[in-house]
This record gives sequence, structure tokens and C-alpha cells, in this order.
Amino acid sequence: MIFFIGFSITDIYGKSYNLADFNSYIILDFWATWCAHCDEELDKLNKEFYNDSLFKVVAISLDTKRDVEKIKQIAKSRNWNFIISIDEGKKIASKYGIVGLPTVVILDKNLKVKKKITGYHPNLLELIRKAVK
Repeated sequence: MIFFIGFSITDIYGKSYNLADFNSYIILDFWATWCAHCDEELDKLNKEFYNDSLFKVVAISLDTKRDVEKIKQIAKSRNWNFIISIDEGKKIASKYGIVGLPTVVILDKNLKVKKKITGYHPNLLELIRKAVK
């Protein structure tokens, strides 16, 4: 099991978050603007977990900081209401062994990995719910 304490990120608007403060399951979605299924997957996560206090969605883009305006435009046009961060240099992705996109990593309240789901899955929401039972 991968385990991180005090793992923190800064979103595309400059706000910092410490994931240990969320006190919920955290869905890390690794994605990129060039990934065909990533937007679709993030749309599903946004719709399903927007008002769900049991989960916090954090989208981690593997694009570069040069793409921040493009990412902001996509997020606004799709009405995404979750934290979006850019993993410049793929430092976070390498800690989780991310090799393909999209990839979802589900963390429990102690930041332990409950499940890692690589690739697009039409039944992603069901896989997430099963992982936390």
C-alpha cells in the first residue's frame, strides 16, 4: 500500500490544499487535456460526487503549467466543481506509479490507497463505490 501523510497540492488558481485535512475518501483522477476519455470521466465524477460529503475529487493534470489557461477554460465550460492541479514534472504521478491515462487512485481518510483504476472504464462509478465498502 502506498501511504502519504501531509500530501499537499496547489490548484490552478493558486490555492493550496493539504489532503490530510479533507477527512473523506479522496478520488485522485490523473488526466490530461489531450486524453480522449479523461474529460468524459471527469464529467462523471463531477456529477456523481459534487454534493457527496463522503468523497473529495481532485483532478491532477499531467499537462504543463503553460496549459493552465486551457485547463481553466475546459473546467469552466464543463462546470467542473472539484480541485484541479497540474503535476509539473509528474512528481505526484510517479509516486503513484501512473503509467496511463486516465487513472483513478482512491485514498481512504488516512491517505492509504484503497484502489487504483487504470484506463477508461464505463463502470468507473461502480468500481469506486465497491472500493470503499
